[in-house]
Amino acid sequence: MKRFIPTILLVVICIGGFWYASSKDFFQEKKDEPKSLVTLKQEDVQSLSVKTEDQQIELNRTASGWDMQKPAAAPINSNQVDSWLDALGIVTSTKLVEDKATDLATYGLDKPVGTYEVTMKDGSKKGLLVGTALPIEGFSYVQVEGAPAVYQVSDQSLTSLHKAPVDFAQTSPIQVENDKVQSVKLTWKGQSWTLAKTDKDKVAADANWKLGDKDMKGADASPLLDQLVFLHSTELPQPAAQKPTAGGELKLELALSVDGKDVTDVYEGKINGDQIWLAKQGGQWAYALTADDIQKLADAYAGKPAAQPAS
Repeated sequence: MKRFIPTILLVVICIGGFWYASSKDFFQEKKDEPKSLVTLKQEDVQSLSVKTEDQQIELNRTASGWDMQKPAAAPINSNQVDSWLDALGIVTSTKLVEDKATDLATYGLDKPVGTYEVTMKDGSKKGLLVGTALPIEGFSYVQVEGAPAVYQVSDQSLTSLHKAPVDFAQTSPIQVENDKVQSVKLTWKGQSWTLAKTDKDKVAADANWKLGDKDMKGADASPLLDQLVFLHSTELPQPAAQKPTAGGELKLELALSVDGKDVTDVYEGKINGDQIWLAKQGGQWAYALTADDIQKLADAYAGKPAAQPAS
């Protein structure tokens, strides 16, 4: 029996060693740690570019914000640009596919389906090239601009980069703070309605209002003001000179109190098919709104109950 003791001890040691190694994942393939692919400071970005198979977008930073160079000039919503830059900076790889790829066609990176690039103020460029989809659903091959490595990246993290031109645009024609509004006169197809604040020095929600001859609390007036701000276009605004709106079927007159001064902003809109092109008098841009949205706005100011969706 004694002669078997060394063998038994050896077996016990081997079993213990195997258990320890298994508990430490020694026999499992090492997983790549998520890696951020692009590092940048937003304030150092001078321009950005989005290129896909069917469109190209180029924005350039100016002293006052951003200008769209391609596909056409348009007013820009800087918050949307900031969000896009944030999204570029948080794209991470889930796996390194090839450290030094030489045959880019294998990954569809010889002709990328998407190129997302920024040019920094020092002239350097940073960006991502997106190739074909992996056999694993929900992932694509991605390469960092100027580097040979190819990564596996989740399509979900790339979705925020794939934007249309209108996604960067300022699409709301009326941008006012409710508390600055003293009155609104809405004229639509020959009929007019007026919403006026009777407590001039109070904020909108706390003030008393009149809609025509009807007294109204701030809680009821605020949604009417919100409807003006919520109007938005689903396409790029056009230069106002190309979309004349004077003398059209829609007119909005907003009396405002700005820094202690009384100001009146006037917007005019003209029907064009099933759209209303709306522009501020003296403004640079015209916005395409749906006739349905304007009719809903007019119905609200006329005091008509909102239509209920069909059950």
